[in-house]
Amino acid sequence: MQTHGSTRWTRPLRQFVVAGGAAVILAGQSVPARADGGLRLDSPSLVRALARLRPDYSRYIFSVRPLAPGVGGRVYMALVRPGATDPSGRGSAPYAGPGARNDILYDEAAVSSGHSIAWRYLLLDHEYFHARHMAGATLLPVARGDAAELERHYNEAAAWGFNVAEARAGQYPGLREDEFREALDRLGEHYTALRAILKDADPERWSRVSELLRRPDLLIETTD
Repeated sequence: MQTHGSTRWTRPLRQFVVAGGAAVILAGQSVPARADGGLRLDSPSLVRALARLRPDYSRYIFSVRPLAPGVGGRVYMALVRPGATDPSGRGSAPYAGPGARNDILYDEAAVSSGHSIAWRYLLLDHEYFHARHMAGATLLPVARGDAAELERHYNEAAAWGFNVAEARAGQYPGLREDEFREALDRLGEHYTALRAILKDADPERWSRVSELLRRPDLLIETTD
């Protein structure tokens, strides 16, 4: 996991947040716990944690499954269409449109390695946002027919922005400073890449998108 550039991005993106292919994360509420106090890393326990975090999750997420050993690259979690096993596969991209439901795949080794329980909550919430976005249940339009890189940076800038805003609101109790910084860095990386692609090529679209991204705390509201 890269955390470079944190000094550069922490100050402007904190101001930014206060002012306002498959979906993959590369490598105080009660939670299901082991005797040692840790959240069990298995599908039923992650589903229970997700239900406590987002009671409406089943409207957008069909199942939560472990990534098969040796499949794809090292990731934390990924949103894929139901039944898909390889997040990098061309046929694994999540379904999009009203009523779409998708699966979350998780890499047990990547998620467990050196992170807090709160980080698992953040990762689950990240995929929840992706799933809700794909189902058209956010204020952010679903990107269709764009280049893969544009779609990836667009989707990830929104999801990491949502995570950062939720972390600031205390949604992930116990999140460590280095974990918050990682989320902030990833937001910065994707936002910068998206701006480089869109700002000059399509300034009108960039203006609309950047306005939405400045208010990630409001993105899961809808116009219904």
